[in-house]
Formats: sequence, C-alpha cells, structure tokens
Amino acid sequence: MTKKENILQAAARLFARQGFDGTTTLQIASEAGVTEPLIYYHFTGKDEVFTSILKAGFDKYWVRIKALENLSGGAFSRVEKLISTHFSVVDEMPAEAFLIISACPAKLNDPDHLCRKIVEKQQKWISGYLRRCIKDGIASGEFVPMPIAPTVDTLSALINGTMRRRVLRLEQSKTTKEACIAFCKRALCA
Repeated sequence: MTKKENILQAAARLFARQGFDGTTTLQIASEAGVTEPLIYYHFTGKDEVFTSILKAGFDKYWVRIKALENLSGGAFSRVEKLISTHFSVVDEMPAEAFLIISACPAKLNDPDHLCRKIVEKQQKWISGYLRRCIKDGIASGEFVPMPIAPTVDTLSALINGTMRRRVLRLEQSKTTKEACIAFCKRALCA
C-alpha cells in the first residue's frame, strides 16, 4: 500500500468515527503514521482528502455494480444480485459507505459537488437496471404485470433504505438482506 492510500484509509476511519469537522490533518497523519506535511504533499487539504475517499469508495462500488450488467439468468436472480451486491459493498467498505451515507446528503444541493454527481449517477444506473429487469420479467412471465416506473421507485427506495440502515448500524436483524430479497420475490414473481 502506498503512503497516499494509507493516508486515505486512515482518514476514512477517522472521518467515520469523528466526522469531518472533528478530524484534523494532524490526527490523520498520526493515524496513518506519516508526517502532516506529507498529507499536503499529496492533497491540497482536508477537503481534498475527503473528496478522494468518496471518489475511491464510489469507484470500487461502481466496479461491483457495473459487473451486474453482464449477468445472465432470470429477471429475479438479477434483482436479487443487485440487493446482495449492495449488502456486500457495505460490509466490505464500512467507513467509505458511512461517509457517503452520512456526509453526502448535506452536499446534494450543490450541483457541482462530487456527492451530487455520485448519487445522480448511482440512481440513474439502478433505475435503468431495475427497469430492464422488470420489463424482462413481465415479458417472460416470471413477474406479474405491474406499473414499471412506480415499482422501480419502490425497489430503489427499499434498497437505499436498507443500505442506509445497515451503514448507520440501525438494523435490528442479521437477516435483513434475506428479508429484503424474500419481500421482493413475493411482490414481483408470478
């Protein structure tokens, strides 16, 4: 791992634990085992460190999510894989997921902020993916006929809500993923 990557990982842990405002570049340097000037060698300041963490986290997420485009199989198995992938990403990148869930909402009103761009790109992709799955499922008879747009909105809200609860450690059950998948199967499948 490079020193820059080490700085980003240390900063992600600190931002997730203490928040952006509660974390200093000196604390990041100490956590990363580097000097504070080295942070300024790689980054213009704490804002760029934070933005770099968000971008790196989203890039990792995007690789995982884009791989779903190449799935074969039935429409429901593709929906199930979308849900499972989101749970896996949260489990594998808890600090990055926490930062996106906790910090990005405050930045969504700024059309030029990375958070706004991340959320718009994610929602557009998920909506398109779910729309294709539902159309395919209805056409094949795997899914009951249903209005596509409100169903996509409902499934997106379910995925986003369960992810938010998991990231913020609000979920009460270890079987939330299975319950989410079972609920979708009952709602969609013929």
